[in-house]
Amino acid sequence: MPARVSWFTPGAIILYEISDPLTIDELERAAEEIWALAAAMRDPLDMIFDYRKVADFPRGVLPIVREGHFMLPTLDHVALVGSQPLVEMMISTLTRATFRPDPTLHPDVEEAAAALQQIANDDLNR
Repeated sequence: MPARVSWFTPGAIILYEISDPLTIDELERAAEEIWALAAAMRDPLDMIFDYRKVADFPRGVLPIVREGHFMLPTLDHVALVGSQPLVEMMISTLTRATFRPDPTLHPDVEEAAAALQQIANDDLNR
C-alpha cells in the first residue's frame, strides 16, 4: 500500500508512511484513517510523516494534507522523515497556518519518535 497509517506509540504517535506510486485517493484514505485513530484520543497526538519512498507527489496534494491531516484538533507536533525541500516547505507552511510548531526533520523513524517523545516530556502535557 502506498499510504499506510498506524500507531508508532499507541495513543501518542501516529506513523504515516507513503511510497510510490501514490494517488490522491490513497492520500484521502490515509487522512480518514488518521482521523479514525485519533477519534478515541483526548490527549494531544504527534505524527511521524515518512516520505522517503516517494519521488513524485500527485497534483492536488496540498489541500488534502491541509484539510485531511492538519485540521485534526488533537495533532500537536509533526516529525518529517525524508529530504525534499518542497515537502519541508509545504509542511512548515501548514503547521504555521494551523498554529502548530514547525516540523522537525529526521533521517529515520526511530530518531523522529525519540525526538517527539522528548518534546512531549519537555512539554509535560502528556
